[in-house]
Amino acid sequence: MKFTKRILAVLLTLTLALGLALPTMAAVNWNQFMFTKRQQDITIKYGDSFTLSVEVNVPAGVDVEYQWYHVPSGEVLIENATTNELRLGPESSIYPQNERLGGAFARYRCRVTANEKDALGNVISKKDLDNTVIVRTERTLSGKLYDLFIAPFGYAFGSAVGIISMSYGLLLPVSPIVFLVGLIFGFIQGFRGLF
Repeated sequence: MKFTKRILAVLLTLTLALGLALPTMAAVNWNQFMFTKRQQDITIKYGDSFTLSVEVNVPAGVDVEYQWYHVPSGEVLIENATTNELRLGPESSIYPQNERLGGAFARYRCRVTANEKDALGNVISKKDLDNTVIVRTERTLSGKLYDLFIAPFGYAFGSAVGIISMSYGLLLPVSPIVFLVGLIFGFIQGFRGLF
């Protein structure tokens, strides 16, 4: 009988010690993990630096990680962009700078990951939030003048070349009226591109 009481006392002591050593894990309320501020699409003056940022509500018991991506056609991880803010200037290779005249755009994504960990630091559950943003550069004065005076002629020239190519391909003579109509439609198409 004494032996049984000793074994029970030892087991009870071990159970109590183990219970105190491992903190109880409260269930994470994942419904609280949400954006409190999402970054909206922006338009900037070409050549200006800009900052993108997000804010999230973090539930108790989780660690949060941020990672920004450049999204040209797939996700390209941006090195050292691991805070809730991303600041870029025109010297960056991922700045929206397709052309010197402005009017370019670039897409960026912030992924926020919340990790729930056990007492040993192992991730036992996680959840992600994504915020994708488009940054556009407004047209410069040179770009607007190009759009107004040069682009329509480019469309008209392209239309005329297309008509001539098609006519020669079908071995048909090019009618001056068809050629003129092609020029006019090309010119109109160039102007429509402004709006």
